[in-house]
Amino acid sequence: MTLGDLLAVLGADQLEAELLQRDGTAVVSDVAILDPPDPVDRGHLVLAVGVDAGDPRAGEVVADAAKAGAAAVVFRATGRPGPAALAREHGISLLRAKPGTSWTRLVTLVRSVLTAATAGPESPRDRTSPSTIYGLADAIAVTVGGSVVLYDRAHRVVAYSVQGFEIDEVRRDTILGRRTPDQWIERFTTDRSAYETFCRPDEVVRVDGYENLSTRLRIAIRSEGEVLGEISVAEGRQPLGAEAEAALIRAARLAVPHLLRHRLVEDADRAARMRLLRGLLYGDAPPAADLGLGGKAGLVVIGFAGADLPPGEGGSLAGERVLHLLSLQMSSIDPAVGVLPSGSVYYALVPAVDGDRVTRLVEPALRHIRRMGITAHAAIGPWAAGPGDVPAARGVVDDLLDILRRPGWPAAPTVATAESRWPDLALLPVERALAGTAPCDQLRALRDHDELQKTDYITTLRVFLDEFGSVSRTSERLVLHPNTVRHRLERLAGIAGLDLSDPAQRLAVMVQLRALPWPAAPGGAGR
Repeated sequence: MTLGDLLAVLGADQLEAELLQRDGTAVVSDVAILDPPDPVDRGHLVLAVGVDAGDPRAGEVVADAAKAGAAAVVFRATGRPGPAALAREHGISLLRAKPGTSWTRLVTLVRSVLTAATAGPESPRDRTSPSTIYGLADAIAVTVGGSVVLYDRAHRVVAYSVQGFEIDEVRRDTILGRRTPDQWIERFTTDRSAYETFCRPDEVVRVDGYENLSTRLRIAIRSEGEVLGEISVAEGRQPLGAEAEAALIRAARLAVPHLLRHRLVEDADRAARMRLLRGLLYGDAPPAADLGLGGKAGLVVIGFAGADLPPGEGGSLAGERVLHLLSLQMSSIDPAVGVLPSGSVYYALVPAVDGDRVTRLVEPALRHIRRMGITAHAAIGPWAAGPGDVPAARGVVDDLLDILRRPGWPAAPTVATAESRWPDLALLPVERALAGTAPCDQLRALRDHDELQKTDYITTLRVFLDEFGSVSRTSERLVLHPNTVRHRLERLAGIAGLDLSDPAQRLAVMVQLRALPWPAAPGGAGR
């Protein structure tokens, strides 16, 4: 693997280049640690443990590493410049380990990536060595005493081992479907039973008492406080006691490098797909971009958002669970569908199907998220004939989500479409143009009177206009006698200098009342 490829896989949150020689084409073969000293050989990535980039020793480290043919030297990022001139002279690259990344974790990450780059995909049948993840699953099954499933942090099956143990129907369906069945995800999430492993680090969680489900021992796989996945062992004929729990704790530590390797390889593939999806949504994808949705009769953009929906970027566990759930739900439309987290919104790009069918498929996704204790809402964009029309469709989705945000998110999961919210979409450009401007003199005079006299004529006027000038419906909403409403309208018209019989004035006032922020009513409904 070249140094440039290694940096691309690890990402800038782990390593960044201070000086990259020959465009990163140097081949990396292994890691060498300076303290305690490891022998440095050609292609090694030398970790300058204990040496500051600004110390005089740094130059010696760079010179010795270059002489041995190392690919690069890594210093801790401290803000002090490294010996870049000397490194340039010797033709060796300089890298910086980002703050918060321990040297031990960096060694594990780099070696996991290098192993993944040189080894082909593991076969479930290749169980000859515990160095493979399936070999590890076999070893756990034997030492703990039950069938084993290793999950990633989104609860997808990474590896499994039966080893002749009896398995129940749920375990069988999990292995065949490569994920826990939907109904059991819902039960475990609602009961907060199986997934307690993420809240109780380094503890074994016992899951029992479920009909048709054998007892499970589960434990999270963690590295430096970060959850990488989980091990689940299902009880066979022999009960799983204290010895089994102790063996499972040891197994969780052994599983760390395997899950790191799996995650790094998966993240690299997912990152490439996410870049392509982002390019299609924002209009900067290469002409040949293809997500596997080609040949479809158009595309539709769907956006998911909500006041308490966790961001999908940044690696939060809640965000990854939402991303995984939405990906599973949207893949029922087409297996090639991808979901992209962007800020506080999750976008899905799906092939165009019947609008009612899209809504029917989106609503269950919102219900599943609701079971996680999160209220999310969805916006379905207009039909896009091809990739070139996708950014405009995404813009409509963003507009719909902005409309749902005002004045606050709905309490229940809501699906908005351009057809169902066309009046709001039509007024949105006007409202945005008015944002930040001052209200007209008439409304300002009415607002000042309300603040000074503790009245609320603004509310009376707003309800009257919302009810299209109907005194009877206005009186019903304000719980007032119609004559009282008429008196208030005459009074506020005189205070503000408004002619409510003029259609242009009514329209202008309605738009400003809708677009501009107004204080809460200081008194009652007005006097």
